[in-house]
Formats: sequence, structure tokens, C-alpha cells
Amino acid sequence: MNKNSEKKDRRIGKTQKSIRDALINLLEEKDISKITIKELADNANINRKTFYMHYSSIYDIFDQIENETIEKFLLILEKYDFFHDQFNEHAFFTSLNDVINENFDFYKKLIRANSYNFLLIKVKNILKDTLIERFYKKLNNDKEVLDLYAEFTASGIMSMYIEWFNLDSNISLEDLAKAASNIAFKGINSIIVN
Repeated sequence: MNKNSEKKDRRIGKTQKSIRDALINLLEEKDISKITIKELADNANINRKTFYMHYSSIYDIFDQIENETIEKFLLILEKYDFFHDQFNEHAFFTSLNDVINENFDFYKKLIRANSYNFLLIKVKNILKDTLIERFYKKLNNDKEVLDLYAEFTASGIMSMYIEWFNLDSNISLEDLAKAASNIAFKGINSIIVN
């Protein structure tokens, strides 16, 4: 890659980041349906023409964020060979934390603005489908029962992370990963004292 295209790529990334940051800041104040392109462009210190060079609409920004996050999530599943017998659930959750840490403030604002449903549903469904795929042949339960277990587990994991962001918890992200791993793969008995 030559220096000119490298500079151009950096400029594109910087502009897209400022647009995303402006959107998240506006979402703290108002619902997405009330945000205009002009208002977003003004907050990102760009003009409307520059906005349209990168996105076709405000919802297009969410689509891109969703696609990037899903791609990273799928890479984690691939990296830790979720389908292998020796799956390391702690490593999986630690990697998930790494994805969150890459854009921590962004995810925090996104969740606090209650604008995360688009992403939450997709990530939860990927996790649910992955759980079903991984355990279907190993369990003697019918698919419908497994589907319910997978829904419960995937929804619970996502809810733990959302609650953690919303509470501004003193629990570290590392400890959250351990707790999510324990509850997801060992159940409530992992924390009950006998």
C-alpha cells in the first residue's frame, strides 16, 4: 500500500469515527428518529456532502457498526474453535472483552443510550445458534429443548454485559468474563456455597 492510499484510509477512518462519536453523543440527548443528518454533520464538524460520501443514512452507520462487531465476534468463535471438545470458555470471554475494550466508550454510550438492540439481537442469535450447533449432537435432548437452553444462556450472557455497563460496576471486565463463563457453562451452582 502506498503512502497516499494509507493517508486516505486514515482520513476515512478518522471521519467515520467522528461521525459515529457525534451520533453516540446525540443519542445521549434524543431518540435516533429525531436526529437529522445536518445536526449529525454539524456535531461531527463535517458538511452533509462529506457525510453522504461515507453513509447513506443514520441507520447505515448502525448497519456498519453491527457488521463490524458481528465480524469480530465470529472471528472470536473461529479463533477459539468453539466447536472443538477442548473449547476454552475463559479465553472466549476474554477475547470478547478485547473487542469491547477496542471501543469501550463507544459501546458504553451505545448501551446507555438504549440504542443497542440492533446489535444485541444479532450477537445473541449468533451465540444461540453456535451453542445449538455445538451441543446438538452431544445431548440427548430434542432440538426444541436445546433451543430453549441456548436462548436462556445467550440472552443471559448479553444481559450480564448490558447490566455491567448500565451499573457502572466496580467489577472488572476480566471478572465479568469469569462470571459470565461460570454461569454460562456451569450454571448457578458455580456460585452457591454448600
